[in-house]
Amino acid sequence: MVDKINGYGRTDLPASSRSGGVKRAEQGESARSAGGEEKTRTDAVALTDTAVRLKRIEANLAELPEVDQAKVDALREQVDSGDYKVDGQEIARKLVQLEQDLS
Repeated sequence: MVDKINGYGRTDLPASSRSGGVKRAEQGESARSAGGEEKTRTDAVALTDTAVRLKRIEANLAELPEVDQAKVDALREQVDSGDYKVDGQEIARKLVQLEQDLS
């Protein structure tokens, strides 16, 4: 048995799997319709609302500093002095809000 290294000589796959199955006209390439008239096909990309929102969030995050040093210093001072208190109700409220924002 001989197989070509590039895999094109394999016979265990149907031809549609090897070639992609559907031949489409490339962007700007002409194609003839059933009526014989020539039409130009173009490719288009449409972004979902989610993709647009994620792109906006990504841009906003890129503008933020990696660490808010002033906040870190203030929290460190509160922990060192014993004044830092954990509010479980507030944490739960913010977790629920996060879940609602993500859905």
